[in-house]
Amino acid sequence: MLEILQEKIEQGAYPPGKRLPSERKLAEEFGVPQSRIHKKLQQLVECGLLECFRGNGYFVRLGKPAAEKLYKIAFCWEQSGRDAEEASEDFYAGLLFNLAPEYAQNITIFNMPEDSREQNRLILQLIHDGFQGIFCYPHFVRELLPAFIELKMQGIPLIFWDYSPLPGIFPAVGIDHFSSCMLAAEILAGQNRPVTYLGFQESEQNRLKYLGFQSGCRRFHLSVEKEILLPYSTVFNENGTDFEHELRPEKLYFTSTRLLSTRLIGAMFDRGFLPGKDYWLLTVDRVKFVEGSSLQLDSIMRDHTAMVRKLLEEMRFSIQSGIRSCNDWRNPMRYIPGSSLVH
Repeated sequence: MLEILQEKIEQGAYPPGKRLPSERKLAEEFGVPQSRIHKKLQQLVECGLLECFRGNGYFVRLGKPAAEKLYKIAFCWEQSGRDAEEASEDFYAGLLFNLAPEYAQNITIFNMPEDSREQNRLILQLIHDGFQGIFCYPHFVRELLPAFIELKMQGIPLIFWDYSPLPGIFPAVGIDHFSSCMLAAEILAGQNRPVTYLGFQESEQNRLKYLGFQSGCRRFHLSVEKEILLPYSTVFNENGTDFEHELRPEKLYFTSTRLLSTRLIGAMFDRGFLPGKDYWLLTVDRVKFVEGSSLQLDSIMRDHTAMVRKLLEEMRFSIQSGIRSCNDWRNPMRYIPGSSLVH
């Protein structure tokens, strides 16, 4: 009976983009247990007929040949406590899902735990479940997990969304934070006023941003009035990031992360100050605004689509070739194990 379901999909009974009935309704229609329906639908996802969006159900894939096999990829999304379904609303993740079929990849979302032991357990579970590759944000990985060695032994690529916290061990798709922050210093130098730097302490990418900005300040003779460096974990603190009391109107600010940009803007707005009018801010990352807002923000924008395409291409290349050395698109920054920051 379940083969009839597959035939109906292949023959166009459900047109491309159409959402299928729920697993419960299909189980009733075909007179089989819901567990068997679930297993069959997962098989159709793997062979490229369907797409699965957690919380939204199964959809007939648009323009995807049924005969083309899709790689089974896990996407470790944010930390525990945040709903994995939020990934579909995230700008970057949305691009990833939309472009993934072009690169023969079917992506399933998982929450990344905070605890290292739980992170290790998740990676081992993904290996056990037959995932052929894993995407992961680097910010929450703070040590070399034993499961990473198992990934290497089995030839399963782990690709970090941004700079790999384990240089030379796993690939990463990176943006040249060093150069972008140096460029930011050149732009800010044209304001002829001192700047306050707002950034995070941890992770190599944040240190690269900080070093790039420092180099730009020296090169373009930009005076830094104050540096506010915060632990990365504070951005998830419900009580705030505890830097709002240091913010002042009539000041020029630079931050290299949207997380702090949005907090800075929100804190100043709550106190009645508007960017571009009461204070000035330059950031090297994306900031979301309320629809219809008249607030303006200078920004060095990433080419989001190009970054995601490189990430997907890297995953496909890693699976097909078996080559899993570190492969960044940084120019001129390159990883030199143990001394990349010095370089």
